[in-house]
Amino acid sequence: MPYSELPVSPSPAFPLGRVALRPILKLTIIAERRHLSCFAIVDSGADHCVFPRQFLQTLGLDPLSAPNESISGVGSSAIPAHFFNVSIDLQGLVRFPVYVGFTAGLDNVGIGLLGQNGFFDRFHVHFKLTQRIYEIEPI
Repeated sequence: MPYSELPVSPSPAFPLGRVALRPILKLTIIAERRHLSCFAIVDSGADHCVFPRQFLQTLGLDPLSAPNESISGVGSSAIPAHFFNVSIDLQGLVRFPVYVGFTAGLDNVGIGLLGQNGFFDRFHVHFKLTQRIYEIEPI
């Protein structure tokens, strides 16, 4: 699969801006009879699969009924993530059940992260940045 090219605005470190390459997948989150199509970054640095909290309403999931855990990432302090059992469908190729978190920390980004628990424990991922591709195969 090809990496996605995302433009990055100029900054003091990169006055001309730059292009960031990201391994982004299109997927569908399924919670009983409701589903939501979205994108997620294949992120080997993420402990869990997590998605924006704003997705909960569309999926008909109540954060008050879910267990939570504080999670953190680069530049953020610990914030709660509410965890649910859902299924993920990868572009109609494979569907699998997974325990995922939903956090307001991703609301401004609008995409999820596919992490170690739930994704990398189910798939071998081969990153080939110089070729601008990555490969995913079931374990």
